[in-house]
This record gives sequence, structure tokens and C-alpha cells, in this order.
Amino acid sequence: MPESNPLNDLADIHLPDGVSWWPLAPGWWVLIALAMIIAIALYYVRRHRQRNYYRHLSLQELLKAYQQQSSPAVYLQQVSSILRRTAMSAYTKNFNSSIKGDEWLLWLDAHCPATADSFAQGTGRALLVGPYQKAPDVDVAALHQLCTHWVKHHRNQWQTIKPLPVKKTEASHV
Repeated sequence: MPESNPLNDLADIHLPDGVSWWPLAPGWWVLIALAMIIAIALYYVRRHRQRNYYRHLSLQELLKAYQQQSSPAVYLQQVSSILRRTAMSAYTKNFNSSIKGDEWLLWLDAHCPATADSFAQGTGRALLVGPYQKAPDVDVAALHQLCTHWVKHHRNQWQTIKPLPVKKTEASHV
């Protein structure tokens, strides 16, 4: 009797199916969610920085003008120009560049409620007549602080703004 090999009676080894990549393990879902949150946050931070880069440039110009001032009249001219350029950058679509006088100061106060009418009724009034005087009487440090505060805290075209005050006129009843 021939001897039979007991190994011949064994069945072949069946390998398990390969591990599927789907559905993902919970750890992968957490990682994907974190990556999406980080990507969205980076997008909004970058957009915010791009939209407010003009503020950074304006603050640098204000500081440079303040540190290198030769006379108050020259400083007032520079500050007025810097504020106007800042306003044109902040409101590219709807800024009236021909606005002058008290309307300009009211506009500055209307677009930065934190100034509390400091342009129309306070230190900022020096911007109206100061640049045209030889020796204007102005507190340069207070004006610099006010203008810096306006540049930092004004509302731009992407934020809500309160409407400009309407001048009241008397109606004539003829």
C-alpha cells in the first residue's frame, strides 16, 4: 500500500480579500475636515489682508509724514492727501473724489463711527483751513492720533456703513 502524503489532502490557503480604501476610517474623516477648515480659514485671512493692505500703506505714510514734518502746514497737506487716497482705495466704486469742505469732514466721521465727530467738530477741522495758513494753530500729535485711528477703524466698501447725514432745508410755502 502506497503511503499517501497527508499534506496532499489539505486545501490551499485562501488569502483574505484586500483591504478596501473605502469607507474611510474615522481618523481620515477628521483629518479631511481639519484640512478643509484650515484651507477655508487661510482663504479668509488672505482675502482680509488683501482687502486691508491699503490701511497698512496709509499708516506707514502717516507715520513717515509725522516723523518728518517740517511745518504744521506741510503736515496738514500731507495728511489730507493721505486720507483722500485712503478713502479712494477703501471705496473704489462709490467714492466722490470731488467732495470738499465740511462735507469731506462729515464723510470721514460717517465712515468711522469711532471718531465721534472729531473731524467735523474737533481736531480734524484743522484739515479745512490749516494747509492754507503759514503757521496754523494745530495740535499735530492729536491730529496724527485721530487720523491713525480713522485709518485703522474706518469701514470700507465691504462693511456696512451708516448713511451720510442729510442737510435739512426749510421748505418754502409760497
